[in-house]
Amino acid sequence: MSELPHIALSGTAYERGVVHGETFADEIRKNVSVYLDRFEHHGASEETVRERAADFLPRIEEWHPEYAEELRGVAEGSGVPDVLVALLNVRYEVLYAAYSDESAGIDGCTSFGLLPEATADGHAYVGQNWDWAAPIADTLIVTEVRRDDGPDHLAVTEAGIVGGKMGVNERGIGLAVNGLVSPNDGDRPFRKPFHIRCREVLNAGRFDAALEALVSSSRVCSANFVVGHADGEVINVETSPDRTGYVYPSNGIVAHANHFVTDGFESRMERQLPDTLYRASRLRRPFERRSGDVDLGTVESALRDHFGHPASICRHVDDGAHPLDATQTDTSVIVDLTDRTIRATRGPPCEAAYATYRLERTA
Repeated sequence: MSELPHIALSGTAYERGVVHGETFADEIRKNVSVYLDRFEHHGASEETVRERAADFLPRIEEWHPEYAEELRGVAEGSGVPDVLVALLNVRYEVLYAAYSDESAGIDGCTSFGLLPEATADGHAYVGQNWDWAAPIADTLIVTEVRRDDGPDHLAVTEAGIVGGKMGVNERGIGLAVNGLVSPNDGDRPFRKPFHIRCREVLNAGRFDAALEALVSSSRVCSANFVVGHADGEVINVETSPDRTGYVYPSNGIVAHANHFVTDGFESRMERQLPDTLYRASRLRRPFERRSGDVDLGTVESALRDHFGHPASICRHVDDGAHPLDATQTDTSVIVDLTDRTIRATRGPPCEAAYATYRLERTA
């Protein structure tokens, strides 16, 4: 497979969005089509999800005006209606609120964080395998966002989505993410969305501000965030709509899959993805064996693990799955917080080589 497309975006938020939209118009249209088909497959009509996305538009303007401007730019540049671009940007919230069958279609991933004392080069890392709809592998992009009013950042995202998922900013703050499910996901549908929170982490100039973006207000749905800093800090933040939990590294290592591990949560993702119960521990073991000497070869090998195939750390499409439920590792991402680089694949890491993307302007 080829590398993920990489684009540098600068200027005003609207100008950045226009360039994003113009450059990836075909990929944005494909994303919209993929999501509308998946929503319909799970009982949420196009009319229903359009209405939900339209209800979010004025709220995005209230929560984060700059994000709203960039979203409008994406719509203008791509020629895709703003309500459908908004749908991509709030698709987590729509997924949780609109699906009739519990946790259907929520991303599965396996993530990690490494403190400098665990690594051979003394660098801090976060990263993951991002498992989702197989067609989305063709629409993933790397955006380098250059800003005059805050830190530049580098992120992997889906075409049309303003907020990056996995990434790092020039201050050395980085992010990886996982899906989680708890009983009251979607009960309160209009709270600050997941992707805006991801963007706020990457916009943050300080580590406490990055954490504040995740924990300071209630959420629509559950999610897990691995947040790290180049100076040697990693915290795993588990969130449900109204609760948060924290997992700190042990021996400089943290790993997470798709179930809650802190007390006080009722975890439900494992009902759909029982493989979550072994993926994090399998990812952690090779890091533990080489703690203090974990190198990129060790990380890449761990992310290619096929135990439990196809429901493995390196996930592959289950031959028995409905085409609209087909899930695989769409990208494997290793974020070097110290060097401000991302190594990422296009598709499962056992089939695709890692390419390196560098944040060119750093503090």
